[in-house]
Amino acid sequence: MKHKSILKFILFAFICAFMAASCTKEGPQGANGENGVNGENGVNGINGINGTDGTPGVDGNMSCLVCHTKAGMDALNGLYAYSGHNAAAYVSYAGGRGGCSPCHSNELFLNSLSQAPGVATIDIDYPTKISCSTCHANHQSLEDDIPAPLTLSDAVVSIADGTILDFKGPSNLCATCHQSRRDKSYYPKSEAKTFKRTFTKTADIASYTHAAVGPAGYVQLNATEDTLTVVFDVPTTHVYISSTHAGPHHGPQANTLLGYGGYGTTSKGTHASVGCTGCHMGTVEGTTGGHSFNPSLVNCNTCHSGATDFDINGKRTEFNTRMAAIQAALEEAGALHDGHPMYSSVTMAEFQAFWNFMMLYEDHSHGVHNPPYFETLLTEAETALGL
Repeated sequence: MKHKSILKFILFAFICAFMAASCTKEGPQGANGENGVNGENGVNGINGINGTDGTPGVDGNMSCLVCHTKAGMDALNGLYAYSGHNAAAYVSYAGGRGGCSPCHSNELFLNSLSQAPGVATIDIDYPTKISCSTCHANHQSLEDDIPAPLTLSDAVVSIADGTILDFKGPSNLCATCHQSRRDKSYYPKSEAKTFKRTFTKTADIASYTHAAVGPAGYVQLNATEDTLTVVFDVPTTHVYISSTHAGPHHGPQANTLLGYGGYGTTSKGTHASVGCTGCHMGTVEGTTGGHSFNPSLVNCNTCHSGATDFDINGKRTEFNTRMAAIQAALEEAGALHDGHPMYSSVTMAEFQAFWNFMMLYEDHSHGVHNPPYFETLLTEAETALGL
């Protein structure tokens, strides 16, 4: 009996242990219960205080009216009336011819800006003179402090020889036209030539009776004395001046300011850093400065304080005296008549003097633009002519 009781106890203990182990395993998860009731919304906070209103902006028209008032535009147009650009003669003389019109008419100037280099220009029937739209483009924005937009301000490629002309700003627009059309290598030829011309005008007959015709050239007046035949002999030691517009033609101011294009050492002038606009526009004084494009002495006084005219230190007087002597020698040589080029066959030395003279004459500043370079050109011309 005792052994049975022990056996029952052991069996009972084993069953209890087995059941305890089985009860530790987790059963399947039950279904989710229902969501609880939402709580009440909180009370809204108090609105903040409104900020102060900003200062009202300037009327949008005010930016435009800095320049475009009637009074302002009348003042600009009044000054422009004194400008050479306003002269109708420049249009009627050359404004319709393709080779000239890019600088003598509004239409062809603008057309030339859009053309690739070397594209042929065209003749036009009804050109108009240089005007506001020639130089000024449309505004790109209408914000405050609007600058006057220009049709061009980038560096310019020389028409004559491809040199880059760069005044670093608005003066590049001036250089587009105010540059030499030809360089000095345009005229001398590598082989001997003979040229024949006939003159019938009384003034021409008088001028060319004593023309410079070269070593074997000649002048022949017909029996009725109304036709003069001139044969120009041009060996390689000579140069044929082939036009009454010979020379850099016209207005080579960009070249002279930058100090190149003539016979002599190149030297960039101090005035190049001021550019065209610094002297020819700037402060208005009477009919000078601003859009008259006539140089104002007030602008010169910025650097040349106390100057009362453009003949600073007598340099213009000296320049004009030396130019008169060179002109007289070139007229004696037959390269000029009354200061203008003649058809002629001249020596290389005479041609070099002629070229420098025309460069200096057509610059029209009487020595002001680049005094050191002009001193070089004058000296070279004087030496070539034995002055």
